[in-house]
Amino acid sequence: MINTYKTYTLTCMTRCVNYLLLILLTLSWIMSVEAAELTEKLSLNGVLSAALQCQQLSDETVGEDTCKMGVPFQPELTYRPSRHDSLFLKLGFAAGNGLNEVSPFNLSPWGADLHDDVIDVSGSGRNYLLTAWYEHVFELDHDHSVDLTLGIIDASTYLDQNVYANDEYNQFMNAALSNSPNTFFPSYDLGVATVWHRDQWTFSGVFMDVHQLSSPDKYIFYGIQARYTLETSQGTGHYRILLNGDRDFIDEAGASKQKNDVLIISIDQPFGKVLGVFTRMGWRLDNESINYRAVYTGGVDIKGANWGRTLDNIGIALGYMNGGNNRIIRTRFAEAYYRMVINPTMSFTGDIQYMHDQYFSIPGAEGMIYSLRVTVNF
Repeated sequence: MINTYKTYTLTCMTRCVNYLLLILLTLSWIMSVEAAELTEKLSLNGVLSAALQCQQLSDETVGEDTCKMGVPFQPELTYRPSRHDSLFLKLGFAAGNGLNEVSPFNLSPWGADLHDDVIDVSGSGRNYLLTAWYEHVFELDHDHSVDLTLGIIDASTYLDQNVYANDEYNQFMNAALSNSPNTFFPSYDLGVATVWHRDQWTFSGVFMDVHQLSSPDKYIFYGIQARYTLETSQGTGHYRILLNGDRDFIDEAGASKQKNDVLIISIDQPFGKVLGVFTRMGWRLDNESINYRAVYTGGVDIKGANWGRTLDNIGIALGYMNGGNNRIIRTRFAEAYYRMVINPTMSFTGDIQYMHDQYFSIPGAEGMIYSLRVTVNF
């Protein structure tokens, strides 16, 4: 069986290389594309990514060893009528769902917005339109301002950030390393967000009226975060504490309403020009049934200056999560990636994940996921 796994893994990686070479050729014409300033006030940005993922499961895991691909594309349009005002629009298109639709694991192997995520967005009945908002900045003094945003927003833009683990297109792929998985950060629904900057402190608040997939009823989401920016000789670190939750959320079975209150700590700190460390920890503050009651993730980021590739980096992370319902006991995972920067807009990433879910009454899920990803930021 070990030899079979090795043969299958080699086959998967060969297919990955062939697909990625094709993608590289297809995207070569936009390798030099940068943010397009269409006019003095209007700009076009966005991200185009493609990843092929292959899963290799243990003998005890229900599922098949297979390879799947996903290609998300998100163009963004920004209009700035004045120095203090912005109008923003983001669309989302995608081909394929990657391994997310066939994976036996509780966590998504890729936290990107794939095909099923951009159709009937968050149960709203809306397709492809992700965010559309207006922002006004009130400048009160030097290093003192308040930003107010209204419209269709994404809560994770304002909450639970991390310099080293918050971008599924350029950093870690596992959904647990983009945002804390023991809470709900609603995306692409009506809401208001405010950000207050005062010297080294930043306070963020989000309030949203959110659609849900399991019920026609909406629920209320709130989030409050404080961030302190620490300037040292080693670099700029960020220390965040976040309290968020929701009311009248319908559980996954669609059977009852519940509340979800969570405390999250997110830290990133560089130690010189090469090494950075991060952690994200979260705890439930209520007794409602949910996938995880406590989440502990952390890792390191290593810049490529030591081997002459200053823009490249390596990311390594571990995660441990305690179950919070009658189904899952715990999840453990590890992820490592190498990101090679082709030019300022294009990067190529090789990624490996190990995941292990333990359940109360059904067999667990254990296996490896191998990924190759190309991303163009323009």
